[in-house]
Amino acid sequence: MKKPALTELALGDLLEEYTAAAIAHGVATESGDPKKGNRASDQLVAINSELRRRGPQAHRSLLTLLADAHPAVRGWAGSQVLEFAPGEGERALEEVSRTAKGLIGLTAEWTLREWRAGRLRFP
Repeated sequence: MKKPALTELALGDLLEEYTAAAIAHGVATESGDPKKGNRASDQLVAINSELRRRGPQAHRSLLTLLADAHPAVRGWAGSQVLEFAPGEGERALEEVSRTAKGLIGLTAEWTLREWRAGRLRFP
């Protein structure tokens, strides 16, 4: 059975897909699997674009993921909410950089550095 297009998913289902992709990206990053990591990253970027396309209220739904139990979800959501909620995004990334071990924590730290240096851009 073919998966529905992102444009066909309800908002809650889209956030579930985002969560699954963020976790898959985190696992692939930590295990050194760039193919799976890149696939998951592409999915996260596509979902973020779909949320943005649906308007500010849908895009702001990413804020709910800042409280997710998995640090990869908090890290991805934190980086993508910087665009419209920089304080919340920075707090999430700071927390992930302090508490997550390995590459997930390091990625959060470097995302914050690039953001604060003005080098992080949103498509």
